[in-house]
Amino acid sequence: MLINTMGVRRTILFLILASMFALVHQFAVIASLYWYFWWFDILMHFWGGALIALGVFVFSGFSFSAFAPSLKITLLSLIIITVTWELFEWFVGLYEPVAYLRDTAKDLVVGVGGGLLTHGIIKTYTMK
Repeated sequence: MLINTMGVRRTILFLILASMFALVHQFAVIASLYWYFWWFDILMHFWGGALIALGVFVFSGFSFSAFAPSLKITLLSLIIITVTWELFEWFVGLYEPVAYLRDTAKDLVVGVGGGLLTHGIIKTYTMK
């Protein structure tokens, strides 16, 4: 067996939330929600950070991965993935040049914050 029962539930939850995230993002791009609603970008970065943290827990549940989902690993994953995403946004031109630094800082803080909150919630409710 690759993962335990709790791991199966986490994996299913992760896949459902990630699929919903992708669908909402696609719809938001098509409907220009990121440009119409100033808060929509904040929501999506928070949700993305939460998905990253949940993904760390899911991946650690597989039998071939030999790590515990510690705060350090979750934080490192959050920083690497959120910085990589911000670099992607910059390279493809998905930014407003006037407010780029402030927007990027906000995106990083919100994404990492969403991930840390998710990490704390999962740790709190799954402690043995």
